[in-house]
Amino acid sequence: MASAHQIDIILRWHNAGYDIATTARLLKLDPREVKDIIDTGGKPTPVKPAPPEFSDRPLWEGERP
Repeated sequence: MASAHQIDIILRWHNAGYDIATTARLLKLDPREVKDIIDTGGKPTPVKPAPPEFSDRPLWEGERP
């Protein structure tokens, strides 16, 4: 996992024209991780919330008048 300093370096080097393989090799990171950091702009991908659970029970129980 890349540190905040490494993420800053990756984004600066990417803007300067360094390729992913060179950046990964120099920072001793996985090229896929470097690519993910560049794709997200250094921001972590938000986690999707779990879908709500639905119940088969009606909201109101009892007889209608």
